[in-house]
Amino acid sequence: MNSLQIDSAPVTQPLSESEARFRTMADHAPVLLWMARPDGLCEFFNQGWLQFTGRSLAQELGTGWAEGVHPGDLQRCMHLYFESLVDRKPFSMEYRLRRHDGAYRWVYDQGTPRYDTDGTFAGFIGSCTDITDQRQARDALAELAVELEERVLERTNLAQERETLLREVHHRVKNDLQLISSVLSMQERRITNTEALDALADCNSRVQTIALIHEHMYNSKNLQTLSLSEHVKSTAAGLFRVATLDPGKLSLEVQVEDGILMRVDRAVPCGMMLNELLRNALKHAFPAGRSGTIRVKLERRPDSKVVLTVSDDGVGIDLDAPEGGSLGWRLVLAFAEQLEAEVSLDNEPGFSVAIAFSADGCNN
Repeated sequence: MNSLQIDSAPVTQPLSESEARFRTMADHAPVLLWMARPDGLCEFFNQGWLQFTGRSLAQELGTGWAEGVHPGDLQRCMHLYFESLVDRKPFSMEYRLRRHDGAYRWVYDQGTPRYDTDGTFAGFIGSCTDITDQRQARDALAELAVELEERVLERTNLAQERETLLREVHHRVKNDLQLISSVLSMQERRITNTEALDALADCNSRVQTIALIHEHMYNSKNLQTLSLSEHVKSTAAGLFRVATLDPGKLSLEVQVEDGILMRVDRAVPCGMMLNELLRNALKHAFPAGRSGTIRVKLERRPDSKVVLTVSDDGVGIDLDAPEGGSLGWRLVLAFAEQLEAEVSLDNEPGFSVAIAFSADGCNN
């Protein structure tokens, strides 16, 4: 406090009985107590204060106490103190005060204006509490919070980078599959053999189904799951539009329960099964230009399983044939096994296949 040009000489007056009683009580208080005159100069420190600082009362009186305030806190401390003195308003502040062993300890200082019986401003009375442990704990928590925030930010950045990379992977896979599909389409135009042409068309349809899944993932907000509801709608409509030779005779009905999600690793086999079942119905259910309807249904069962049903009102098939039949049916059974699905067949009327998935991988 060398910059303060204030007389720090204490005022020595005989103590009244009440004041002597107060000072006796103050000396036995568990906190550091101080008292200042109207001009801001301190005129009293209890024994707790003097024991804490290791200095004499004469050294602390006036502005001598400020010599123990940490240089980094002194200006802020004195500014708040004298501002409160001028405004005659209570204050509280934290600063470091040198202890008798030379160590600086954080103290919480509270000052309150005091008045004589006639209402005259008589100065301030205040108390200091050692809050070093609390302050260190608070600082440690603050550091931990900063560290956690940095870690969260780092992980968020990594997650965003991973999401960007996954989107790019889905986009590139989709483009590569579309390229393969284009090559297959070009090859189809060069082939006259009906059996070979059908095989290429089936292969092309499977490639397009996988490409569509990757396109949905590229446009999805969540790269972990795919909207099975939307995928079934778009796949059914797209395949029906492309594969139907006479749309005037065939119709498609799609009944899909909204909000059904599926993990990406399970969406591909599910989409492939839908592709095979739809193509089978389109190719075999309505021979010789027969008219009819193909129905696709996706719903939740009460047991939490999700059921995909593809049915038609066509001519039906021999239920004993699929087990050792076409490649498409063998693929359906293989994908169903991969999903641990239950497969149910019904041949009256037409033909119907219902595939029930476990709730694992599907969310509400």
